[in-house]
Amino acid sequence: MLFLFVFAFSNLSAQKQSKGTITGIIVDNQSKQPIEFANVVIQKESDNTQINGTITDAKGKFSLNKIAYGKYKIVYSFIGFEQQETPLFTISEQNRTVNAGILGLSVSNQEIKDAVVVGERSTYTNSIDRKVFNVGKDVIGKTGSVSDLMQNVPSLSVDIDGNLSLRGSDNVIVLINGKPSAMMGTNRAAVLQQMPANSIERIEVITNPSAKFKPDGTSGIINIVLKKNKGLGLNGTIMANAGNDNRYNGNIAANYNTGKVNVFGSYSVRQDDRLRYTLDSRKRTDLTTNVVDYTNMDANEKSRPISNIINSGIDFKINDNNQIGISGNYNHRDQNKTGLTNTRNEDQNHLMTKDLDRNRIDPEFEHSFEYTANYRHSFEKEGHELTVDYTSSSQKEQEDNHYTNVFRMPVQSTTYDNTLIKQDDNESQFSVEYSNPLSETSKFESGYILETRKNDMNFYGENFNPVSNAWEKDFGKSNQFIYNEDIHVFYSTFEQKFGKFGVLGGLRAEQAMVKSHQITTDSLLNNNYFKLYPSLHLSYNMDDAHELQLNYSHRIRRPEGDDLNPFPEYQDPYNLRIGNPRLKPEETHSVEFGYQYKNKLTTITSTLYYRYTYNGMTSLTKYLNDSVLVTTRFNLSKNSSAGFEFIVATTLAKIINVNFSSNTFYNTIDASSLGYSSNKSNISFLLNLNSSVNLTKSTMAQFTSNYVSERLTPQGKQLPSFVMNMGFRHEFLKKKAAFIFTVSDVFNTLKNKSVLNTPELYQNVIRRRSARIIYAGISYTFGKQLKKSKENTLKFDNQL
Repeated sequence: MLFLFVFAFSNLSAQKQSKGTITGIIVDNQSKQPIEFANVVIQKESDNTQINGTITDAKGKFSLNKIAYGKYKIVYSFIGFEQQETPLFTISEQNRTVNAGILGLSVSNQEIKDAVVVGERSTYTNSIDRKVFNVGKDVIGKTGSVSDLMQNVPSLSVDIDGNLSLRGSDNVIVLINGKPSAMMGTNRAAVLQQMPANSIERIEVITNPSAKFKPDGTSGIINIVLKKNKGLGLNGTIMANAGNDNRYNGNIAANYNTGKVNVFGSYSVRQDDRLRYTLDSRKRTDLTTNVVDYTNMDANEKSRPISNIINSGIDFKINDNNQIGISGNYNHRDQNKTGLTNTRNEDQNHLMTKDLDRNRIDPEFEHSFEYTANYRHSFEKEGHELTVDYTSSSQKEQEDNHYTNVFRMPVQSTTYDNTLIKQDDNESQFSVEYSNPLSETSKFESGYILETRKNDMNFYGENFNPVSNAWEKDFGKSNQFIYNEDIHVFYSTFEQKFGKFGVLGGLRAEQAMVKSHQITTDSLLNNNYFKLYPSLHLSYNMDDAHELQLNYSHRIRRPEGDDLNPFPEYQDPYNLRIGNPRLKPEETHSVEFGYQYKNKLTTITSTLYYRYTYNGMTSLTKYLNDSVLVTTRFNLSKNSSAGFEFIVATTLAKIINVNFSSNTFYNTIDASSLGYSSNKSNISFLLNLNSSVNLTKSTMAQFTSNYVSERLTPQGKQLPSFVMNMGFRHEFLKKKAAFIFTVSDVFNTLKNKSVLNTPELYQNVIRRRSARIIYAGISYTFGKQLKKSKENTLKFDNQL
């Protein structure tokens, strides 16, 4: 693979280079703010023929590559502004790179009526260290959540619990605007199911992050970039959706920008309805006598979670070189869970020996608050910056479980027990980061980061004593565990371009100090370690349409607090979970080789990747006695996976947009350290198809489908799953408003099926949700809306 990359580079770089590059920045002459989506056109001197064009990014920047030698001028414009052009300039062997500098636009005196600029932003873009999937700047209507949005991102899959997987691995870290967030903590899946999809600008998938990013997440990083409208004046969007089973959600977002001060905020509410079914069938074999018995558990659970999310902030431009900002968010979720689990035990002749109903009532809540303060100093050179950030967050979660146990066989009195679970999570991050573009072809970045975390978990169990008519503490279920983690980070990266060849190298040094304290048993365990995390990214632009990439990174997965707590946690009388205080961090070495082809209508990306993991963390389940299963975390000896990822995005007949992705991977697990004598391996694949049809200029229909094949686990396998969604959107009121209709899980096929197969235990679990979910909604955009993106995709509800 490396030989292929070097061979292509050495041959193609030998070709004569007779083309140059043009860069620049478009700003508003009055406010000096950058203008996004400004049109930039390169014209010939001789006949004003347009030879190339583009639009500016969020910072007003543009770049046009592979411009043939000759004399040109730049013509640039934006709706509501006077068109401008530059003097003639020459691209030649001696002047191959032209920096046009800062180009200003002035507001036009002519009245503009009903004008909209459509930005030609690609759904999928590829850079040297990440893949970017643009959601759209002004998405006109989304009924779903961020978790639904993830379903459309290639290589990502979301199960019915809302858990994310990247290339078949669930060990992925989620960042918000490039930073860790309390919302993405222990209950990440639930938060992603509640966040409105129309608050997202883009999703970045970074499978081999550079040293600038956290090394956590052995399969990579998902960076969610939130919208922050910077258009002048007052701008905003209002959205409301209603669904079957009394579901509803709504969102309002607005900002006011004077040019010097930008104030922004949003509020969203989401009322969901969740009816879930679980079938759990077990066959236990006594390894001494070979006698078998059976357990069947049928569970139904209903809840109606309601969540409220508030975001607000202010950016203040002190002068041209200094800016400060303060922002905060608050998330509150309440729900009342009710459930019934019927458990039936049978002997080897299938004669019933126990029949029990366990009723559950659980009023629970979760709320988190996070605030961020930042300062940015911009030096005279564009991109030369020093930033200081501080983020602090607090998250509280509580489950108040009340159980009633009704015995039909053998007949006995009804019993009652309660379990109260409280978790407090406090995190902070302080960073000082420096970025310096040393030249037009090189860039240096460095920084220091301090991360702190304290996780306090408190479990209290009690049983009702009918003799004393009082509740009594259950000391076997009550305990407190505190997890503290401090990490000091130093990193540096350097990027250099040599013509068509690009290099991004980096090194990250981390000193971690971990303290685990089991308060109840008064046991203390410290784990301090120092590690280096190198990264290397190579790219080669063969021409405008073809690019090669080769990259490497070293990743880590650190145990969470509940992974380490040795005190047993009773999920129910038949399922027990115990942490492992000796659990080691999981480490991965990841290598990727990629190729991208791109023209005006089609983008094709293919990637070969290999991951080698040692001390891999996995969950193992076994019988504690004749009816209770205990699940514990262990480290595997090693495991490896190799795969091929293929992504194509294209436009057919100017009205049909198709995005298809596949990921095929081979996984090998070595569990010899856990007592298994042989390796396990299999081939799995993921398929994603997203197609939209523009029926008219204002009407679109969309279809999405996802298929996940059988996947390997240390003790069994996950069986295949499939889901299909469809939707419809119609714009009206001069495209300021839209009507949306979506159906999730059209064929009612969404479910999770897993098999656990060991000499002692064979278990088959099927989990389903209520039937297809239907939403209808209205959205309205107000204010000075001067740009609209093509990527107005519908979002669906595919969560459990």
